[in-house]
Amino acid sequence: MRLPIHATNAWNPTGHDLQPVEGTRLFYAHVEALNGPRTVVLLGDQKHLTFVADLDGSVPPGELRTIIVEQLGIYPHLVDLSPEVRAPTASGLPWAQL
Repeated sequence: MRLPIHATNAWNPTGHDLQPVEGTRLFYAHVEALNGPRTVVLLGDQKHLTFVADLDGSVPPGELRTIIVEQLGIYPHLVDLSPEVRAPTASGLPWAQL
């Protein structure tokens, strides 16, 4: 599980704690604006964040990936976490049986 990004993080432009969206590189914060509740969405990690959306209302985190990919057109491979890459091991190779 990824950690939230604290409001005092130098790369966090919102001034609010950002919560991770499970399985993605997205972070969000529910904020109160003069025109009502908003959901701010950023893409990245602890050291680099890119603003991607300011959505009306408090959008549930489970819906954010769908909105970002389908409605805003951001490519899924940029949003989703990459699968873990592991170095190959010799145990499964034919010559390791020798």
